[in-house]
Amino acid sequence: MIEFNAINFTYPGSEAGVHDVSLKVETGELVAVLGKSGCGKTTLLKLLAGFEQPDSGEIWINDVNQAGLSCAQRRLGIVFQDYALFPHYSVLKNVLYPLKINRIANAEKKALAMIELVGLNGMEHRLPHQLSGGQRQRVALARALVFEPAALLLDEPLSALDASLRHEMRCEIVKVQRELNMTTFLITHDQEEAMTMANHVAVMQNGRIQQCAAPIKLYNEPNSIEVAGFVGKANILSAKSDAQGRVNSSLGELQIASTPAANSALKLIVRPEKVYLNPPENSPNRFAVDAIQSEQFLGHTMEYRVSINGATLDVSSAHLNAPLTHIAIPPESIHVLYPEI
Repeated sequence: MIEFNAINFTYPGSEAGVHDVSLKVETGELVAVLGKSGCGKTTLLKLLAGFEQPDSGEIWINDVNQAGLSCAQRRLGIVFQDYALFPHYSVLKNVLYPLKINRIANAEKKALAMIELVGLNGMEHRLPHQLSGGQRQRVALARALVFEPAALLLDEPLSALDASLRHEMRCEIVKVQRELNMTTFLITHDQEEAMTMANHVAVMQNGRIQQCAAPIKLYNEPNSIEVAGFVGKANILSAKSDAQGRVNSSLGELQIASTPAANSALKLIVRPEKVYLNPPENSPNRFAVDAIQSEQFLGHTMEYRVSINGATLDVSSAHLNAPLTHIAIPPESIHVLYPEI
């Protein structure tokens, strides 16, 4: 288990860092910290690894306070963004390295078993330059796991791979992580990576955790406009409720699944794929499309940007067999936020 308790850290002469971060990674769980460059996620990883020490707060790993412990003393497996393989070492020697420096018995047997687990059988004697990007990634993963670390840290591990390899390696890392029941802390700017790999995703902005939740909850129930706009695509509609609870939005009057607070300013979150295109006439929240501003063919789907009553809405669907003339927003697909005034 990994636990951050009220962690604060700022770099000298700067306000950049992390602020009041509390986060827990349960044993065997993979948690992803997702955020843009400069959000603080790399700083959080450095603090966990022992490369930096927090100004205040505590970091615990498996019920041991890490205060004052060096990186080596924390026994963490780390996969860096550039893999950091020894170029003159073979696959086997790279994987053996942490076993040798820790003087672990049966080192070669354990290294070969880990090489097999990550799917590199028969490549033990190749050098890194003789491997593909995905294979080098597997070597880095094997080296990080072979000495049975307290936890695994992944620093944007797939960013150097092309798109076709990223999907394959996401699946491979999760398979190995689950097989070993390895507590794992991932930092990434890639939403797809975070949402497909993690048990929980923590969205980080400006050095703070904005929301931590299971991927489906994070997507369907963001706790702020910032999270809604960052995770996936979202229409964010301004609206107001009246004394009777009716909701008037920039599109027009809308039915929503819950009863809103009376006389309140609202923000309505609508995901493009949850909007029905050319729905039946009796559909709730049905509107005529005034104009199609743009359309994009994405292979498996079409994306449209449409104008309705002076407002703009992004919608998407499998290919239509008729021109797009109307849309409908199911009441249960509208997520309501009450912005802070």
